[in-house]
Amino acid sequence: MADPAPQSIPEPRGTERGTAATTDDVRRARDAARQATLMVADTIGELMEFWNFKPSMGRVWAVLYLSRTPLSAAEIAERTGLSSGSVSMTIQDLLKWGVIRRAWAPSERRRLWEAETDVVAMVTRVFRERELRLITDAIERLEAARRLLDDEARSSSPDQMLEGRFLATRVDAMLRLARAGRRVVEQLARAGSVDLGAVRDALRRR
Repeated sequence: MADPAPQSIPEPRGTERGTAATTDDVRRARDAARQATLMVADTIGELMEFWNFKPSMGRVWAVLYLSRTPLSAAEIAERTGLSSGSVSMTIQDLLKWGVIRRAWAPSERRRLWEAETDVVAMVTRVFRERELRLITDAIERLEAARRLLDDEARSSSPDQMLEGRFLATRVDAMLRLARAGRRVVEQLARAGSVDLGAVRDALRRR
């Protein structure tokens, strides 16, 4: 009885016959990763611009956040398409906000950078250091306007007093809203969560 013909065994990926397909797969995966990184970086850049930050800040932070390893300024420039000068200035801006940090590597002479990965802490810091300052300044200016109306009301004609009362009512409404907004920002800065009840109450009273 003749022995059965040997069955062919599929060659594992990476052998001579499968090398081309594996190389193509790796190239496609690498290209997809680069494209996805750019899409995310551009999106974060647009969000940062909406919040009156430089778009480059969002792009650089996003590239660092999406990288498994710390990156040099040259690598950041390559991945974002920004100039070396723009990357250098953006790194300094991000350092001031505490959203990136230098990564130390004993055998590495280049300066390497990595992103702050606690997104909630990062947003909280921004609210505490910028938004809270802005809204506090707005409240102080509204209070100054309210005091000015009170001072002028004492020596105004009846018609002007009526106008002054109307203005004071509207300024008071804006002050209530601004103070409610400050409480919301303070709450977010402390706990990372928001109760919008104070804002809704202020809006109802307008």
